[in-house]
Amino acid sequence: IAADIEEGIGQRFPGGTWFPPPMALSRIYSYDPALAQQYAYQMGEITAQEALTVGINWLLAPVVDVNNNPDNPAINIRAFGDRPEVVGDLTTAFIRGAKSTAVLTTAKHFPGHGDTSTDSHLDLPALHHAESRLAEIELPPFEKAIATGVDSVMTAHLLIPAWDEKLPVTLSHRIVTEILRNRLNFAGLVITDALIMGGITKYADPKTVAVMAVEAGTDILLMPDDPEVAIAAIYDAVKAGRISESRIQESLTRIWRAKQQIFDAPKMDPELSSDRARSTVNLILQNSLQCSTAKLATNTIASGRNLI
Repeated sequence: IAADIEEGIGQRFPGGTWFPPPMALSRIYSYDPALAQQYAYQMGEITAQEALTVGINWLLAPVVDVNNNPDNPAINIRAFGDRPEVVGDLTTAFIRGAKSTAVLTTAKHFPGHGDTSTDSHLDLPALHHAESRLAEIELPPFEKAIATGVDSVMTAHLLIPAWDEKLPVTLSHRIVTEILRNRLNFAGLVITDALIMGGITKYADPKTVAVMAVEAGTDILLMPDDPEVAIAAIYDAVKAGRISESRIQESLTRIWRAKQQIFDAPKMDPELSSDRARSTVNLILQNSLQCSTAKLATNTIASGRNLI
């Protein structure tokens, strides 16, 4: 059972802990990287513990995008920062914290939705960067997440001409299988971003999208417009020989392996928003605010203006 809880259970369920947006930690990182990573670890740990308490065992988090475009309407403060090293350190700390409890984690939105000014919920963004730039900025946090043992990777509804001039990431065998699986050696679950989003529905009809996503190499289709239609389309594609039964079996095997990690998860203390959790939230808020004030003071003094 999965949920989109990037900022803690309280983001979706009243009574749970609701953390500040991840970008608050990047401000702290600028002054104390170790402290920021400690908070990111605690954020992942508490989120996972409270998730299990309410019956959720798969976090569709963390966001691993490098948000270096200030006009980004889709990622924005959901990201841990605007530099790959910061995002890599904080997201891996979050993953380690979450994996101290028996839950699954997700790195999203592969290969990076941060440098876009179009919202993929509404339309299909394009990332017009050379492979060298993708390797320098977008990919390193995902590589770190994979090395840390993230359980799943969510594909972005993006067009990346340097890798595939025609197909969006979610439907591209070259990107999902040849790059994510083979080049980056990711052996876990690949899940699509929601298939009701405009970035993919404007590209093709639901039946075509469902079949092409499986052909690309994804294991799980998230939120198709009509699940029964998607299932029937994939079934028909297998019966017609377009998709092999062995291809379906590959995904079933990966799904089964993931389930093995959470079948025997211990029951958690039913307490939500504990004193420790509230204290962590307050410390993140206080420290990020103080760091922001310090940054403002530094910038103002450097420019020769008087704060008083």
